[in-house]
This record gives sequence, C-alpha cells and structure tokens, in this order.
Amino acid sequence: MIGILGLHGSSQHPEFIGEFTNRLAPQQPRCNPRGTFVDGEGFTFFQRRSDRSIPPEELIALARESISAHGFVFACGLKDMLVVGYSSGAIFGTALLALAPDNFVGAILLRPQPISDDFTFPELSGKPVLIISGLHDNRREPQHASQVAEQLVAANAVVTHHALDAGHGWAPNNDDLVLARSWMDENFPT
Repeated sequence: MIGILGLHGSSQHPEFIGEFTNRLAPQQPRCNPRGTFVDGEGFTFFQRRSDRSIPPEELIALARESISAHGFVFACGLKDMLVVGYSSGAIFGTALLALAPDNFVGAILLRPQPISDDFTFPELSGKPVLIISGLHDNRREPQHASQVAEQLVAANAVVTHHALDAGHGWAPNNDDLVLARSWMDENFPT
C-alpha cells in the first residue's frame, strides 16, 4: 500500500492539500505536513527571493533536511510514498523526488514550476508522474509545466501532463481530482 505525502502551497495550511488527498485516496495512509516558514496567513516549505524567483540551492538544502532522519518526511513514517504537491508544494515535491527517488513511487504535481531552467533529475526509470497545469494560471509562465515535464522525461520518468481550463486554483467540476483519481487507478490499482 502506498502512502500519500501531501504538500500544500504558499500561504496555505496542511488542510488545503489534506482535503484533496483525502478525496483522492481515502483508503491510503496520508501525511500532510505544515511548511516550515510563516508566509502571509499560512506557511510555505521554502522562501522565494524578493523578485519571486526560486533559490535552487536553498530549496535543495531544505529538501535534503526534510528527508533526513530529523526531517518531516521521515517523521511521517510512510513507506512507498506518492508525493502530491500543489503550487510551491509541487516545486518542493520535485526537489524531494530528485534527492530521494527511491523513497517515492511517483508524483502528482499540481500547478508546478521548474526549480531552474536547467534542473536535472537523477535516473527515475519509469516512475509515473502526473502534471496538472492551468491554462490561465497568472502565477506561472505558460511553459513552466512543459519544462518540468521535459526535465522529468529526460530522467526517464513516465509523465502525463494535462493543461486544464483553469487558473492557479482548482479547476471547475473537480477536474483536478477526477484526473488525479483516474491516473491513480491506472498506475496504482488497489
């Protein structure tokens, strides 16, 4: 049985992604940790620079700390984890996947952004990854999701990418959840 590691976005609380992961995989063990840094009215797993760009070295260092014996990923106590990240949680999830690919069976990345334009993943040998982006996302560049997909494919992950008629938030009619459930059924049948 896989475990679900849910990572919320910036200025959010674990309940945000928790509601999604509960509906996605109600039978699976789940862990939805809270980001380390206070951010607005919520929390975040890493801090951006003042120009909103991502500091790759700091992000990777925080992710490395998170998977250490004292980090929140280890504290979750899950085996065979599927990382489910939304927005900055998806970015942080890609860093975890890059650092500890053997700990994760795959990933669902909702509204992701590349850690950097030239980011390189280690060998991911057939790991399934679902990317769901929004066509009208005002917090992402149009090419961001495709860049993440290309970087993952270059590492031999099996990537499925859907671009929904949505912005940065959830798509209408639960489209994010419907696609994620279908993908889960295909890749991790129970």
